Amino acid sequence: MIRPQLRPFRLAIVATLGALTLLLAACGGGGSPSASTTSTTSSSGTSSTTTTTTTQPTVAACKTGQLSVTAGMSSGAAGTIGQVLLFDNASSTLCLMHAFPGVAGLDANGNQLTQATRILSNGTPFTGSAASLPTIQLAPGATASALVEGSDVPTGNATSCVSYPALLVTPPNALQSVKVTATLPGCSGLRVTPVVAGTAGM
Repeated sequence: MIRPQLRPFRLAIVATLGALTLLLAACGGGGSPSASTTSTTSSSGTSSTTTTTTTQPTVAACKTGQLSVTAGMSSGAAGTIGQVLLFDNASSTLCLMHAFPGVAGLDANGNQLTQATRILSNGTPFTGSAASLPTIQLAPGATASALVEGSDVPTGNATSCVSYPALLVTPPNALQSVKVTATLPGCSGLRVTPVVAGTAGM
């Protein structure tokens, strides 16, 4: 007589277990938003690394105050006298030298008599773009140089030529000039080559 009453009780237990199973399944489905959040955080981290950049400091042109400008060796051949100009980086900063220095021939009173024309190392007049000329990275203590030429052969009916006892030199792309004691003849004016690394002038 008691056994028939147990069947409804078993059915209630089964129904309760089924409801619990559905509830646990619903809670288990809540893991997806958590995974999405993790993905978003990873994407954000990747974006932040791409915005990190490093910039190299800009190297400026050498200023006259950074340089020691002096006369180097001189030479002569076939009526042409050459005088090397030396540009020593006396500062503690790397700087750049590019293209031609400005050179003027001075008289004994310091007056400018002529401006040097620009030539290449083979003596050809320079007519190209300055962009084609080398740029010298002048480290502290390093030296760049250029060659100034003058002729001691009189032209036309002249029997003698003017002589320049000093030069007024302006480093490439600089604003201030330096007087350099160096004697050059000026039968055909003066000529100057672009700066190069080292002390040879060419």
